[in-house]
Amino acid sequence: MPSKKNYKPLVAMAVLAVAALTMATLTFTNVTYWLINATLPPAMKYAGDDTAISGRSDNSGYKKYVYVTYYYDPNTGYNVTKISIVGFTGDPTNYTDVIKLCNKYYNGSISVELVAKGPVGMTRLESYVKDFRVYLSTDATKYVEFSGTSVVKGSATLGTIEKGSCITLGAYVLVDPNLPNNVRNGTTVIAQYEIDVLFKPQ
Repeated sequence: MPSKKNYKPLVAMAVLAVAALTMATLTFTNVTYWLINATLPPAMKYAGDDTAISGRSDNSGYKKYVYVTYYYDPNTGYNVTKISIVGFTGDPTNYTDVIKLCNKYYNGSISVELVAKGPVGMTRLESYVKDFRVYLSTDATKYVEFSGTSVVKGSATLGTIEKGSCITLGAYVLVDPNLPNNVRNGTTVIAQYEIDVLFKPQ
């Protein structure tokens, strides 16, 4: 007669494994790099053009000041969202709708947190960035902040995103008016910062 095997230890291990999975918290991170460029404020010389741009119904005039691209970094294995914004020297510059964070597929709510990691590389021009913030557009008290190479405010809990919904991030930058003339061209990167977006399905 075949011997009976004792499966109780295996059953106990399976129960423990399932319990561990249900107690585990899933967190996934989207890496964003924010590149700061600078130029003279358009209102200094082009007040008429600036007014005409802001009055366009499609807001297309602002697209030349904010660029969002995506790429894969083979060195880290990360998918990176790269956001380039232009700050106007000496004038606080605020963009209220830079990128959207959306819950497209998860059948539930996802909590979102921003974590300011710090500068990426060095340009030796970072000190001209007097203030840089990324914030929740509907509540500017929820933000992360940099000044030069320093992290001023390192994290911000933004709340939750329900399925089918999005939240919007804005950006604020103040660039020193003494930035050297040769890099006030709107394309030279004067600072680059990493901000991680942490998503936690609830």
